Amino acid sequence: MQLKNDFTRYRYLIRLHTICTIAFILRFIVLCTDLSSAKSDSIAFPVVILLLEVGSSFITFLANILYVFLRYFGPILFESDREKVGCCSQHFAWSLSTLTCIRCECYQEHPQLVLITRFCVLILFEIIRFVAFILACVCANRYGPIGLGYAILAAFSLVPAVVLLIVEYLHHYRIWFRYRPNTSSDEKIIYAKEHMRFLPLAITNDQQTSHWQHSRCDKGITCLSRNLYHVIIFHSGNTRYPPDQTTDNQIVVGFHQTSHRAAYAIATSELKSSKTGWIGPGIYFATSLDHTEFKANKFGAYICAKVDLGKTKRIRDPAQWSEADQYDTVYYEHPRGADEFCVRSPLQIRSWIILIDQEPNIPLLRARDNEPLLSGKYVEDPIEDINYSGCLF
Repeated sequence: MQLKNDFTRYRYLIRLHTICTIAFILRFIVLCTDLSSAKSDSIAFPVVILLLEVGSSFITFLANILYVFLRYFGPILFESDREKVGCCSQHFAWSLSTLTCIRCECYQEHPQLVLITRFCVLILFEIIRFVAFILACVCANRYGPIGLGYAILAAFSLVPAVVLLIVEYLHHYRIWFRYRPNTSSDEKIIYAKEHMRFLPLAITNDQQTSHWQHSRCDKGITCLSRNLYHVIIFHSGNTRYPPDQTTDNQIVVGFHQTSHRAAYAIATSELKSSKTGWIGPGIYFATSLDHTEFKANKFGAYICAKVDLGKTKRIRDPAQWSEADQYDTVYYEHPRGADEFCVRSPLQIRSWIILIDQEPNIPLLRARDNEPLLSGKYVEDPIEDINYSGCLF
């Protein structure tokens, strides 16, 4: 993949936005000069062109200035993600600076659309600038030098603008579609149909908010969504996802923690059932991401899965389980709230997303016999999440 290095791609973005900003300032100066020298019969053209520039390039110009300000002074101005300066919160300021303030309800279920929104807004602005370029060509053809200088500058500006759109798309594609933390093998990896994708743990709820274990979803614990993207981005942490009742074929979200190497193997095959366990053989899931810390033997990767419970037996004491029970799932209501359930068959797991801890505690992993990949690393291709500041959700 081109521009796979996050810092390299980010530097390209900064340079391209800088070039486009300088080009806008030059076009703006030429437009103002044309306006000052235009006669009454030709003034309408540069006025319309100026309005189109203000509605596209000028908005991008202001957003980029705000982005630079927040990047360097935001941590000083906003002590937390919920603190407001005046009537403006940090979240809203970031949304303005990244051109992602246009939100709809579907973003709750599909947060990956946030970066697509930014990309679409930039495309719209380029279309507006192209319309301004066409008008300038018509103006220059009809009224002599009026609009000629702007048309020439706009033509040259199209090249870095198109390259900018390509890099912006790669920026989105990298995190949501091409994040492959195991990259040392030259062979093409074929993933299991249940495997949706890898995502870095750094983009999850508890990693992004300064209020630990506080859901970013406005509905909080009353949220009924079981979309894996929504759960990971807005509710990962201490939010629990127990079944509402023990009915057949109920779909729930479960969490399982394992090693990096095992997670990569699971992505290409399936979750394997254990032969033993305190509530029977099968695949064990916790009801929240945090609770996997107390149940796992291997660490570093988290599997967030959509699970079909099938025929469920609900118990409050492990002694209530019997090997003779003919159930698809045994659900254990833990007295301290750390519930877990064991599904008998891998076929009950409908889909999963694997979260990768990109900065694992390597001494701890070695002490717990968590083997690295064949390259000797636990993560071969980490995403630098700081380059996505303000435009993840």
